[in-house]
Amino acid sequence: MKIVGIGDLLIPANMIEKGFENFVAKGITVKTVKWQQSSYEELQHINLQVETNGSEVYDVPDEIIAAVKDADIIITQFCPVSRKVIDACKNLKIIGVLRSGYENINVDYATEKGILVYNTPGRNATAVADFTVGLLICECRNIAKSHMNMKNGHWIRDYTNVAVVPDLNEKTVGIIGLGQVGQKVAQRLHGFEMKIVGYDPYIKEVPDYIKLASLEEVAQNADFLTIHTRLNKETERMINADFLRMLKPGAYFINTARSGLVDEKALYEALLSRHMIGAALDVFDVEPPPKDYPLLTLPNVTVTPHLAGGTVDAFLNSPKLLSKEIIKYLDGEMSRFIVNKH
Repeated sequence: MKIVGIGDLLIPANMIEKGFENFVAKGITVKTVKWQQSSYEELQHINLQVETNGSEVYDVPDEIIAAVKDADIIITQFCPVSRKVIDACKNLKIIGVLRSGYENINVDYATEKGILVYNTPGRNATAVADFTVGLLICECRNIAKSHMNMKNGHWIRDYTNVAVVPDLNEKTVGIIGLGQVGQKVAQRLHGFEMKIVGYDPYIKEVPDYIKLASLEEVAQNADFLTIHTRLNKETERMINADFLRMLKPGAYFINTARSGLVDEKALYEALLSRHMIGAALDVFDVEPPPKDYPLLTLPNVTVTPHLAGGTVDAFLNSPKLLSKEIIKYLDGEMSRFIVNKH
């Protein structure tokens, strides 16, 4: 049996090798190949195209196909595993993805060929949850804006929310999506004595400090709204003009998930009119956004360059988490990480 890991700028080959040492201990060959990108921006651009249009939108380089063609197991983070790749790999039994999203895998074709696809749910849930809470506080308390002004020599204490700067306790946070990230955000904000309402049609049981509600109830009651759902046909642009009109006036919005969940034009209009008091955004339809990008021109927005999931711990832990699940295959055991169980 042979494992081939495809390293990239965020999870390089040596991290994959280290994470899959448990296979080496069983006498299984673990090789890696480096998927070349000139910059992090190029990687993000490819990933955005794949997340929007699927695995077939990107033509995998010949050197990657040559490296994986005799693999029984392929491990990848962002590099697509398309129909072309699968057809080239005659021994392929498993495709492992080092993140929760698996848009870069042609899952339907893999399933047709009897190939199992594993993902790594929750691998950066702690990182994203921590960052979400940080952005929430930064925006409502003007931390990033005042830092920038002081660095530029300006002592400014009053911002667009000067009349309504809040404490967090007793405020209501609405959470859309109560998977691992959403529940970790709730856990953290519960520690700030916030009231928590959540919407997730797939979740039936939550900790008692979360009140499950309809999407409309979340919008109407949230002082802070944060979204942590997957991007798919059902959720694309779910934060649209109609939803934002339902939102409680003066609310804050935080997005560390996917920009495709939000109609950016409608969000811009809601912030410009001050129906929403502020937003904190880590993701954008165009990455990196140009200086004149509409949302970047608003004074009531805190922005970061897609940093939420990017901790060393998250990247280091991904191969370890995935390898512990895939190694069960050797003993005929199934795993909760398999996304195409029969």
